[in-house]
Amino acid sequence: MTLLVKDANTTVQSLSTEVDGGGNLVPVHAPAVTNTQGVAAPVGPQNPLPVINTAGNPAVDGSGTVASGGAAQTLFGGIVPANGFFVQNNSTAALWICDVGAASAGGASIQLAANGGAFATPPGYKPAGAVSLFGATTGQAFTARRW
Repeated sequence: MTLLVKDANTTVQSLSTEVDGGGNLVPVHAPAVTNTQGVAAPVGPQNPLPVINTAGNPAVDGSGTVASGGAAQTLFGGIVPANGFFVQNNSTAALWICDVGAASAGGASIQLAANGGAFATPPGYKPAGAVSLFGATTGQAFTARRW
C-alpha cells in the first residue's frame, strides 16, 4: 500500500508501507542520515525526510548508436523520462548528454568518457526535458535506460 505525505519542502511524496508481524500497517523506512558519531540528524527544511521511490516505473531500453556524427539526437524517442535515466558510453570516443537542450561537445552537456563512461540521474531528479546525445562519429555505441 502507498500513502501520500508532504515532505519538508511541501512536495507530495508517496510513502511505501507493509504489514508487520502483528498485522499492523507500518512505513518502509529509508536509512537515516547520520553524522560521524552515528547520531541521526533531526528532520527539517535543510535535512528533509529521506524518501525512496519504490513505486517507480520499470526501466525502458533506449540503447543504440550515434545516427549522424556531429549532430545531436534525442534518446528514448524524445520522451522525457518520468523518474530518471542512465547512459553509458560503449564507444572509443567521448559522448555528451544533455536534458536542458541539444547536446554538444561542451556547454551544459555532460561528457561521458570513452570505453564505459556513464551517467545516472540521482534519486529524486526529474529530467528537465528530453535527453539529447552528441557524438562526433557516426556509429558510436551507447547503452541507455529511462524509468
